[in-house]
Amino acid sequence: MKRLFLLSIFFIAGILYSQNKFETPKSESPKTIVLVNPGVFYLKSIVYMTDNNIIPSDNIKYLAVFYTKSEVSISEAKNFVKQNNIDYIDFKEVYGNLNKNNIYKTNMCSQDFYDIFKSSDGIIFFGGWDIPPLFYGAKTELTVGIRTPNRHLFELSFLFHLLGGNQDLAYKGFLEEKPYYPVLGICLGMQTMNVATGGDMYQDIPSDIYGIKYIEDILKLNKDQQHRNYNKNLYPDTEIDNHSFHHIKITNYDLRKKWKIQAGFNPLVASSHHQAVRLLGKDMVIAATSMDNKVVEALVHKKFPNVIGVQFHPEFYTLHDPDSKKIKFNPLDNELMTEHEILIKNKSYRFHLDFWTSFINSVFAKW
Repeated sequence: MKRLFLLSIFFIAGILYSQNKFETPKSESPKTIVLVNPGVFYLKSIVYMTDNNIIPSDNIKYLAVFYTKSEVSISEAKNFVKQNNIDYIDFKEVYGNLNKNNIYKTNMCSQDFYDIFKSSDGIIFFGGWDIPPLFYGAKTELTVGIRTPNRHLFELSFLFHLLGGNQDLAYKGFLEEKPYYPVLGICLGMQTMNVATGGDMYQDIPSDIYGIKYIEDILKLNKDQQHRNYNKNLYPDTEIDNHSFHHIKITNYDLRKKWKIQAGFNPLVASSHHQAVRLLGKDMVIAATSMDNKVVEALVHKKFPNVIGVQFHPEFYTLHDPDSKKIKFNPLDNELMTEHEILIKNKSYRFHLDFWTSFINSVFAKW
């Protein structure tokens, strides 16, 4: 009887433990996830999540795809992988001349785009600098930071080839062949997804949405209305965090179900951006907003259920690493916490785990 009781305890404990671990999906061969122009910081985040089973590593490999003219350095990325003996990331370079006149049509990169799509099981587009408004037919406001124009040409064209867009309604995106293929856009990635399908952007949230032009006035807003840490503008040499933590409101039922969001729960997320989706691209649907409904926080696609864009950052390794550096957001802050501790304190870390579980499940799903 005592032995049976002990076995029962161990059985229950095993169930509870397994519920907190990612159960690797069954697969006969490794799945390939494409990482588009990933800088070292994003590679470090992907590697951390993979090595710590937030994303399973035993049957996943990554293909880091770089445009040869991209301002993001492939040599730095390769050095990072080599120095850390990472054996599950391969590299591919794509050549071709891209400009504002040929990115939304068949061009020199089109065959590479298609080959990458056909030989992979999902794709991620990461954060970065502002998209040149020229690429969506607008004048450029003074607040816009343009540093990586070639990267934007490549990623806008890649996403147009995947999804199609209002720029050419007759064009059939690659996902017409594999409609359940997962496409994840993070921060800039979501913005690029919207522009590539024919949408456009608010070029500066404080001035365009809230009518504010001074940093001191932005900092008076509610924390849920601040989408990056503007204290960095006032105290650039002070060691404070670049990110802002704020709540979001997930409005799409299917997305709430995928991410296991309970009714009434608004997760806390990290973000660092000053632009936002304005007019929606072809077949894009708002799936989450800021708490005041003024900033788009997530997009989904009408036709392709695994196309998701998020304005926040669920991938930063500092969000997942309990031993990451303790930080502050204001020079006057007394209490220092890690970003991981902030999510735990606000009961939002589980959401970040469920986010990645949902993405990986979509990669492994048999449609």
